[in-house]
Amino acid sequence: MCAVYTNQVNNAVKILKKKPILHSMNPHNMKEIIQSVTKLGEILECKEKAKEVTDSLEKRITNIIEVKKQKKPKVLAIEWVEPFFTAGHWVPEMIEIAGGINLVSKKEEHSRRFSIEEIIESEPEIIILMPCGFDTQRTLLEYNKILKNNKIWNSLSAVKNGKVFAVDANSFFSKPSIRTIEGIKILAKIIQPTEFNELEVPIDAFTQIGNN
Repeated sequence: MCAVYTNQVNNAVKILKKKPILHSMNPHNMKEIIQSVTKLGEILECKEKAKEVTDSLEKRITNIIEVKKQKKPKVLAIEWVEPFFTAGHWVPEMIEIAGGINLVSKKEEHSRRFSIEEIIESEPEIIILMPCGFDTQRTLLEYNKILKNNKIWNSLSAVKNGKVFAVDANSFFSKPSIRTIEGIKILAKIIQPTEFNELEVPIDAFTQIGNN
């Protein structure tokens, strides 16, 4: 759904006349995502450039962490809506860095299926929809088709308060690339809007879904 299997890549390479170097990356947290840049720098013999990139990424993360947050709201990130799947791996850590309290999922764990009952019990103040591989507009389409008229969903406090957001998961959350650092900025804008009011993020990176 989000990425091809390594054996599929290996099979594809077999039919090529010129064999490329294959390097499979499988980070599970922000530290490992940044370390993958260092590894690529070694493979490509661009260690100095890799160091420049990693220093910049770490500084951008530190800048967000160091901003004082008055209150940390409870945040639920959802990776799939029918059925519901948690957003695992690096996303819980991204939420914490951005100034939220992550719910249901755990850092570095795989995404898993969960129920509407778990959502109700967790009492999220903010819900962020990030279906794997979808951009913001596609996520809105899925929301309108599946959740918009769901009575149980609409009974949630976050929904009643208009605190549901759709993000561009395909660009900033689904893949363990350096664009996840931009994803942290997007989450900061959503979770701590006052503190990060001046923070600039890409157009269409996220949208707020109004209540019914």
